[in-house]
Amino acid sequence: MQKNSADTTEQLYAHKQSFAPTSAYKQESMYGFTILINPTVLRHQPETKAMRQELSSQLAAIARVMPTKPLAQLRKVRIWVEWENRNGAAEFHPSAEWLRQHSYNPAKAGCVEVSNTRNFVQWSRTAQPWMLMHEFAHAYHHLALGEANSNIQMAYHHAVNQKLYQSVNYIMGGQRKAYALTDAKEYFAELSEAYFGQNDFYPFTRPQLKTYDPVGYQLMEKSWGKPRTG
Repeated sequence: MQKNSADTTEQLYAHKQSFAPTSAYKQESMYGFTILINPTVLRHQPETKAMRQELSSQLAAIARVMPTKPLAQLRKVRIWVEWENRNGAAEFHPSAEWLRQHSYNPAKAGCVEVSNTRNFVQWSRTAQPWMLMHEFAHAYHHLALGEANSNIQMAYHHAVNQKLYQSVNYIMGGQRKAYALTDAKEYFAELSEAYFGQNDFYPFTRPQLKTYDPVGYQLMEKSWGKPRTG
C-alpha cells in the first residue's frame, strides 16, 4: 500500500507540473544501461527505431572501450528519452532542485536525458557520434570525481593559459573556437569524447589529444584509466 501511495503522489505532482510520471515510461535495457522512454516517443515511427539504433550503437561503443570501474558507475546513470522537450539533443541533470524549479521531473537528477529524439539522431549521425559519452562524462565528473575536482580545474586553466583550442578544425569544416574552452566541465566532457572515440572539434581522437594537449591527455588517463581495446 505504501508503494501505491507513493506512485499516486508522484502522478499527482507530475500532472500539476505537466510532465509524464516516471511510471508511464517504458523501461528498456541496452548493454547494461537502463533507458526510460516517454510514451510520446513510442508513437513516432521510424524515429523510435532510429533512436534505438543510435542508442545501441553509442552504448555498445562505450561499453567496448570504457575501463571496468567507471563503466560500472556509468551504468547506474539512467537515460531518459523525450520526444522534443528542447531545441538541444541531450543533457545531464545534476540538480533535482533545478528540475523542480523548471517544472521537470526531479527523478531525472543524476541522469542523462535525450531531450529531443530527432535532434539526437541527426546530430549524432552528422557531427557528434559520441554524444552520449559527452553527457556521461558530465555525470562521471559530477557523481564520481566531484564538481570542484582540482585536477580538472588545473588542466583546463593550463589549456586556457597556453591558448589552446582558440581556433581549431571543426568536423564539418572550417575553424572555430573549441567548445572545450566554455568551462572546466565542458573541457572534461569534450576531451572524454576524443579520448574514447571521436570529438567534433580538434583534437578529434586520442592520438591527436596526446600530441596537442598532453596535460589534458594525462587528465583523461588519471580520471578514467586507460581505454580497453578489442
